[in-house]
This record gives sequence, structure tokens and C-alpha cells, in this order.
Amino acid sequence: MTQDQLAVAADIDSSNIRSYESGRAMMNVRSLVRIATALEVTPGELIDELTPEMFDSQLKRVTR
Repeated sequence: MTQDQLAVAADIDSSNIRSYESGRAMMNVRSLVRIATALEVTPGELIDELTPEMFDSQLKRVTR
């Protein structure tokens, strides 16, 4: 599935999908659920391997 196809299936703007995938933006829970539904997986499957360390650089940008 392409980013554009996912955007249509999840009813999320394709620029947001690209931002989530590249790490430029963090999605909210509603977007996570929409994307999971479009991919026919549970939201937990999408975040199962995440660790706090993966977000260190983004947290530093937000707190500056």
C-alpha cells in the first residue's frame, strides 16, 4: 500500500502520513487507530516495538 492509498483508506491527509513515516510529526491516538484499521491490524501491532529512546531527538526539539 502506498502512502497515498493509506491516506485515502485512513481518511488522513497524505502529507500527514508522510510526516508520520519520516518522523517529522507524531500522530495522535485517533490517527493511530485510523491507520491501524486501514492496514487491518491492531494499533498495538503498530507500536509494539517502540521504546522511549526512539523519541529522544523529537522530545528535545519540542522542549527547546
